[in-house]
Formats: sequence, C-alpha cells, structure tokens
Amino acid sequence: MAIVNKQKQVKEIIRCGKDPIYFMKKYVKIQHPTRGLISFDTYPFQEDCVGHFEENRFNVILKSRQLGISTLTASYALWMGIFQRDKNILVIATKLGVAMNFIRKVKTMLRSLPKWLVLPEVVADNKQTIEFSHGSIIKAIPTSDDAGRSEALSLLIVDEAAFVKNFDMLWMGLYPTLSTGGRAIVLSTPNGVGGQYYKLYTDGVQGENEFFPINLPWDVHPEHDQEWFDKETRNMSKRQIAQELLCDFVASGETFLTNDHLEWIREIIKDPRERQHEDRNLWVWEYPLTGHNYIVSADVARGDSKDYSTCHVIDIDVGEIVAEYRGKIPPDRFGELLDSLGRRYNNALLAPENNTFGYTTVMKLKELQYPNVYYAKNKAVY
Repeated sequence: MAIVNKQKQVKEIIRCGKDPIYFMKKYVKIQHPTRGLISFDTYPFQEDCVGHFEENRFNVILKSRQLGISTLTASYALWMGIFQRDKNILVIATKLGVAMNFIRKVKTMLRSLPKWLVLPEVVADNKQTIEFSHGSIIKAIPTSDDAGRSEALSLLIVDEAAFVKNFDMLWMGLYPTLSTGGRAIVLSTPNGVGGQYYKLYTDGVQGENEFFPINLPWDVHPEHDQEWFDKETRNMSKRQIAQELLCDFVASGETFLTNDHLEWIREIIKDPRERQHEDRNLWVWEYPLTGHNYIVSADVARGDSKDYSTCHVIDIDVGEIVAEYRGKIPPDRFGELLDSLGRRYNNALLAPENNTFGYTTVMKLKELQYPNVYYAKNKAVY
C-alpha cells in the first residue's frame, strides 16, 4: 500500500511540475478576507493568464481591482520556485508593506501544500525572501533607484507598475537583467496617460514591443454582474471608477478636460475615409474642397529611431483636421510628402519645424520650391 501511495505521489509531483493550473486548483490554498483559508479555485480568465505567462516571455496586464491577479502571480511564482531549479524570481512593489504582503501570500500557499509535494527544502525564510535548497529564490522588494539592477532574473513581477515612482528609469536598469532569457509580468490598474507602464501596454497592443497585452476589466470575473458593479461604484467618483474598474487610461488620470468632455471626444472620433502613402500612415477624413484654405503643421523626427514624424492638415474655414500623417520616414522624404500634401490641399500654408532634423525637411521644401511656407521674421527666412 505504501508503495502504491508513493507512486501516486511521484505522478502528482510530475503532473504539478508540468501544469501550474493543476497545481493551483488541486493543492494551493489562499487566505480569503472573510472565509479564511480556502482552496484556490481559479476562474477561466485567471487560467488564461497563466497560459499567457507560459506562452509569452513578456506579459503586461491592465487590470481591474478585485480580480485576484496579485494572488495569481504569487501562486505562479511559488510554482516556478518549487518545481524549477535555480530560478531567481524578483517582485517589485510600490512600498515595503506591499512587498512583504506578497511574500506572506506565498508563505500561506507554501504552508498549505502537502509536505511530500515540496521536494526542495526551505533554506531561507524572512519577511521578504523565500529560498529553496535547489537554488530557486523568491524575493520581494520595494521600489528604489537600483532595484534589481545587479540581479540576473528568471522572472520579474512588477506590481501596480503605473504607480511605481520613476518606473521609466527603473525599467532601463531592469530590462538588461532579463537578457539571459528571463521573463516579465508587469501588472497594474491604470493611472492616466503617459509613463513607462502606459507605454509598455499601448506599444504591446500595437505590436511595437515584445509584451503580450492582457486586458482585464471588472466584468471578466464571473461573479461580477451589473448589480455588483452598481454597488461597488455607489460611493466612487468617475475617475475612481475609470481607474479601479474600467481599465480606462484617459479618464483615470489627472486631466485638464473633464470626463464628460473626454467622452464627447470619443463619440465624435471616426475612422478615416482612406489610408494613403506607401506605409498607409496618411489618414484622410476629408478631400480638398475648392475655395477652402488649409494649414499643414509638421513635427519632424529622425526617421529611424523610436520617434515619429507627424503632420496635420487643418481646414481653417471649418476648423477641422481633414488629414494626418504619423510614421517613421527620413526628414528629406518627409519634405517630399509635405510638398505633395500641401499642393493637394490648395497650396496650404505649410508650417514645419525648422530646428535639428526639421532643417533637412525645410531644405527639401525649398529645393522643391513649395510656394507657401510659413516663417517668422525673427527666424531665418527660407
């Protein structure tokens, strides 16, 4: 009988090591605020997240509150720490208390496991660290300028990344620590437009970085219906609702425009009639009209880096943007594009940037003899 039990245990260990969802659902227990210690019965959206963690090296999560994602990442970190050797797992949190709470979650899960399931011994155990005898370690630390810089990481978890101070500078130091094949899970509720977390997520959505974007608004939870939402939001402001539940970057931040104004802007946004140019980045909403006057404003970038060259065609008779371009294009070719666009829109008054890379664009317009370039008298005349 003992041999049979031993064989079952070995099979269970192997299965758990291969399948983190099975491990969580079958053996992990979590601390519920009102129900005490309960089994971690994962929901389908949580299981999908774990699937993404396994399939994608980099994941960025835009999430609502009360979805158990921090608990899920703690369970995933524990699974990796137990069943894989020599894994360096680092959690970065906004505050020391948040970092310590993450480790407390991991310890609660660890204590709930059958002793035969945890083959490595715990050789270090303190408020911020759990280390196993086979070389794996789970460490949680608060934000600092040099957080994690000297580490060679297997898994980096950044909790509430939108609220991490100077996350852009921090990320510059952290990213190289993943160069040996490390993985990253960056998660947060939104905190307005801008910042490193916002960039990681939005660039991930557009396919411009390696991050797989995961969007988890309040209603992905099967127990969150409209009645739940109405109850939760009864004493919340519009900004709080946008930040805590709707995963709305724009309405969650400190903005000059009110939420009503932003909603009005969203309602009047429409798709372009046509996408032109070789890169299809010239969007056209309205074609040129005889007798109308137009202005083309242009911002010039180098063309081969992360920044974009942009321009807007404005119909000044009706006060509307009728076309725009946003793309990575050399400054001289951008000049050719502006020349063509300006002539098409009734020889529009063309106002390009004339410093640094813009100088090349302006010289190209001069070479092409564009007839209507704006200039200021206290600047050089082109």
